[in-house]
This record gives sequence, C-alpha cells and structure tokens, in this order.
Amino acid sequence: MKLVKKSIVLFLFMVVLLTGCSQEATVKKENTKTNSNIKVVTTYKPATDIVLALGGKDKLVGVNDGAKKDPLLVKLDGNLSSKLGEVGSKKSGLNIEQIVALKPDVVILYPTKKSDDTVKKLTDLNIKVVSINPERIDSLQSDIIKVGNAIGESEKSEKMVAYYKEKIAYVTKKLIPIKSKKTVYLAGAHGILSTCSGDFLQHEIIEVAGGTDVAANLKGGWNDVSVEQVIAWNPDVIASVMYCPEGSPTKIIGNEYLQTVTAIKNKKVYQIPSNIAPWDMPQPSSILSILWMSKILYPEEFNDLDIHQVTNEFYKNFYGKSFDELGGTLLEESGAKK
Repeated sequence: MKLVKKSIVLFLFMVVLLTGCSQEATVKKENTKTNSNIKVVTTYKPATDIVLALGGKDKLVGVNDGAKKDPLLVKLDGNLSSKLGEVGSKKSGLNIEQIVALKPDVVILYPTKKSDDTVKKLTDLNIKVVSINPERIDSLQSDIIKVGNAIGESEKSEKMVAYYKEKIAYVTKKLIPIKSKKTVYLAGAHGILSTCSGDFLQHEIIEVAGGTDVAANLKGGWNDVSVEQVIAWNPDVIASVMYCPEGSPTKIIGNEYLQTVTAIKNKKVYQIPSNIAPWDMPQPSSILSILWMSKILYPEEFNDLDIHQVTNEFYKNFYGKSFDELGGTLLEESGAKK
C-alpha cells in the first residue's frame, strides 16, 4: 500500500514538473515569437540605420519618405523597399493615419515640438514611441541601447555599443603621443562654404579623431561661412562629407579663392569615403569616420589600421553583409573623387 502511494506521489510530481517545464518552454517560445514579429516604423534616416545595424530589417514596416531608395537599405535586401510604407518625414510632417495603418508596435521619432502631438496620439493607441536625437557620441550609444530594447534586439545593441567604445579607446590610446593637433575644416551639406557647428556629431567626430575643429564655436546646424573666414581659420586639413555639393577633393583644391589655405597648398583635402552611407551622420557607421579621419590626420600613428578591412568586418558583423558584398567602394581606392 505504501509502495502504491509513493508511486502515485512520484507520478504526480513528474506530471507537475513536466507541465511546468512545458509551460516555461511555451512562454519562452511565445516571447521569442513576439520579439521576431515586432513591427517597427522609423521616421528619419539615423533611426532606420540603427534598426538595420541591429539586424532588424525584417521588422521594418514603414520608413520616412524617400528612405525606400536609400542605397544601404536597397543593397541589404532588394525586395525590402516594395514591402515598406512611407509615413512622411520630420521636415514635412508625419502622416499619423499611415503610421497607424501599418499597425506598428514601435515608432521611432526625432524629438521636436511638432512630434509631441504625434507621441500623444500614438501612445493613446497603445503604440510604443521611442524618441532619439543621437547628436553626441554618448547619446548615440544610449539611443542604440534604447532602440535595441524597444525592438527586441538588446543583445545586439549592447554588442554594437561595446564595439564603438572599443574603437574609440583604440584611437584615444594611439593619439597619446600627439603633441600638436592638426586643425580641420569640414565642408558640409550646402557646399564648400558650409560647415558643421559645435552642436553637431560631426564636430565630435573631428575632435575624437584627434583634430581641432576650426568651426567649434559655431552654433545650430550647418552654417554658411565666407571665403574670408575659411582663409582666416587656415586649416591644416579639409574634409568634405560625401553629400557635399562640389565636395570632391579635386574641386576643393581647384577653388581659386582658397589657394592661400594651408590644406589647399599642401593638398591635404579628403572626402569621407563611403559610397553607400554617409559615415558622418549620427548612426553606428560614424565610428568608421572616426577611424578614417584618425588615419588621415596621423598616418604614421595609425599605420596598422586597414580601413578597408575594418569596414568589411563592421558591415559583416552588424548588417550581415560585408562592405564589399554590399557593393561598397572607398572612394580613395577607386580614384572616384565624387
């Protein structure tokens, strides 16, 4: 009789144990399924790029106007564009009806006064809103973590931030022997005579790479400056962003009004080199512009840095395809001074 009771107790214990394990497995499976099925809408380029860098391309259901033609997005997945809805933009305004129609779980916004009303309308509909403005390196890192948590890619976001910090530490250590920093002028979005303010991430890229930004005291966004001001700054190096009109080194060096500038005389004029993504923008690939600029400014100290190799590894690790596989070209390699 005692043996029967013991058998019954053991049987019931095993049933409870197996049931508990089964339920736990089901919960884990459901959680995994929930994360993989999260639908995401991004409303400006850096937000889209962060999602792509975290392996979230299949979670995207909507992007800002024009983003469907973004070279990186298209090269990552040629079929992705046709699946995405367009939801307006931070400049022209967002189409809330279109956002809601896509049934997203998460919407990533740029914080503005206009977006306050959008946030309220979306949260009232139980749609999670994440606001990011990664115009400093520390805020970029925290925003990567924030997006990763929101879209179910926390582990990848932590890996990305760790990589970013590791590369900055590498650059910082290499720069220790440098006693005299080179001055840098960045030709920006509006042409040779536009440059970044001290409020932009581009300014911090220059500084972290070991340069001194001649326009550090400017405020706001892209600033238009005069020929006389560039001559007065007399930078050692001029770099241009890839989307700078007339921003090729050849055209900048040939500018008849800047011939007295040290960078022009010494032909120390460069263009941030990627053809598929602007590395100077507040997104994960900005770490590549820091590495690139460090080597441009101090080639001897960074003679062990192979930009092509690092770039291939970066895109392979975080986007799933190497730079070469994406059809990427470093403009200096190809001689394409565009």
